[in-house]
Amino acid sequence: MSTENTQVPSDAAYQAGLAKQRHRVEELAAACAVDEQALVRELRDHGIHVTSVWDLIASGGAPPPAVPVLVAHLTMDHHERIWEGIVRSLAVKHARAAAFAVLTEQYRRYESRDRRTVLAHTIAAMARLDEVQDLPEIESYRSSFR
Repeated sequence: MSTENTQVPSDAAYQAGLAKQRHRVEELAAACAVDEQALVRELRDHGIHVTSVWDLIASGGAPPPAVPVLVAHLTMDHHERIWEGIVRSLAVKHARAAAFAVLTEQYRRYESRDRRTVLAHTIAAMARLDEVQDLPEIESYRSSFR
C-alpha cells in the first residue's frame, strides 16, 4: 500500500500548515472576543451571564431580557461571526415584537446571500411565509417557514 499521496503528521510542511491554521483560528477568536465585549457586558447588566453571544444559541436562543440588547446590536458594526450569532440568537418566537421589523429591514438592506440566509431562518422562527411575501427572494427559503 502506497502512502506517497497522504500526508504524515510528522511531515514538516503538514505541521507548518496546521500551525498556520491554528494561528488563524486564534486570531479570529481574539478579534471576536474584543468585538463582543460591550455586548457581553450589556447582557450581564441585564442578568444574562454569557461569555459569548454563541452561548445563547447553545442554550436555545435569547431569553426575553436579552432581546432588546441584541436588537440594539443588530444595527451596530460587528464582526461577521458576532453579527451572525446575534441574528441566530433571536430565532425565538418571543423576540418577534422587538426584533421582527429590524430583521426584515436588514433582510431588505443586505443583498449578500449569506446574510439573507441567516436572516431568513431567524425571521422564519417568528413569522409565517405569507407574512413576509414582500421580502425579495424570500420564497427561496420556503422550507424554513412553518
